[in-house]
Amino acid sequence: MDEQTLAEVERAGTQFNAVTAMTVDRADALTAESIGRRDSGEPPRRLEGIPFAIKDVIDLVGYPTTMGSNVRSDAPAANSAPVVDRLEAAGAIPVAKTNCQEYSYGILGDESAFGRVVNPVDAALCTAGSSSGSAALVAAGAVPLALGTDTAGSVRVPAACQGVLGFKPTFGVVPVDGVFPLSQSFDTVGLFASDLGVLTTAFDVIAGDDSGKAPGRGGEPGLTGNGARTIDVSLFGGDDARARDLLRSVPDLTVTTAKGRVIGKLLDDLAPIYDFIRLYEAYEVHADLYAEHAADYQPGVAKKIEAGRDLGETEYRKQLEALADLRKRSLTVFEGADFLLTQAIDGPVIRWDEIDSGSAAKFMRYSMPFNVLGWPALTLPLPRGGAGDGPQAVQLVGRPGGDRDLLAFASRLV
Repeated sequence: MDEQTLAEVERAGTQFNAVTAMTVDRADALTAESIGRRDSGEPPRRLEGIPFAIKDVIDLVGYPTTMGSNVRSDAPAANSAPVVDRLEAAGAIPVAKTNCQEYSYGILGDESAFGRVVNPVDAALCTAGSSSGSAALVAAGAVPLALGTDTAGSVRVPAACQGVLGFKPTFGVVPVDGVFPLSQSFDTVGLFASDLGVLTTAFDVIAGDDSGKAPGRGGEPGLTGNGARTIDVSLFGGDDARARDLLRSVPDLTVTTAKGRVIGKLLDDLAPIYDFIRLYEAYEVHADLYAEHAADYQPGVAKKIEAGRDLGETEYRKQLEALADLRKRSLTVFEGADFLLTQAIDGPVIRWDEIDSGSAAKFMRYSMPFNVLGWPALTLPLPRGGAGDGPQAVQLVGRPGGDRDLLAFASRLV
């Protein structure tokens, strides 16, 4: 990796408090390998020479994984997570580990042992979390690609608040080995990017060439059985101007709200299932660490962990059964639509000094449901208005396993 790129990443990392470690040694070694391949006449790989950043809950060999916490081991990771290995094998070069909400536990991005990340769009605006630093490096133009994790919106919401692309694949399509868990029933490795083509290629790489395809579907992406594209905009309610403007570029698209009642019922049903399972699983992950180091956790994160202490395993098993049933019956949404278009967050990006007890729920309202259902979802930033306007974004959602269909359709909108 050239010195100018590394210097820019380090500069942005300092300016926006986005970097926990520069990975110069790894970058230099892989750059030398890339140059050697080129000089020997080998064809370029799919991501040859592209710098990328790694949320610091994801292992990179030779570097500690800090989790944004004082409760950690600073021993270097013995192995990289498979997602990192796959990007490197495709020629991408890791340049930094990024600051994040402690242990990924919080959507606001307000609690890290390293301090909170600064939003490159406007320092007064909340970055959201938990993958705050990865979003910031892409938003600052320091890297074109970054890894994050998404359990209730932790890729898509920071992407919306910082004006970049953020993608959460179908649950289970991308391996989560070597990634510190929050809630294994919902955890997903996701991607930030400044360009949809780069994001799509990176998804192909981390998922594997044959992963993420819609089962039993062929032909052109985004087609219903009768050959017509259909998108449901029910979740926009009366505020559909952004939806109309975005979809105007796809004249052969059918826009519908036919599944509004079905989607609304799903939203009502899934929130309590998510709350119980996430609280239970997160406490199980942290029980031993928390027993020994409770005072070293960030206060808000400690409070969330405590909230899962007394939840019973019997009820947890019942909630897992309810989750499986919900995921099965939710597929009726796609009987009348190929995709859904929703708001990315509920309302404008919140300022740091305006955060209150309801802010987290507004951030997660349109992201968390698709972690529960396991469907792929992409945050698309919209063109900004005046200089004082904060970022605006929408969320495009596809059927489970239809990741590539979703990304192919998105390419018609950007």
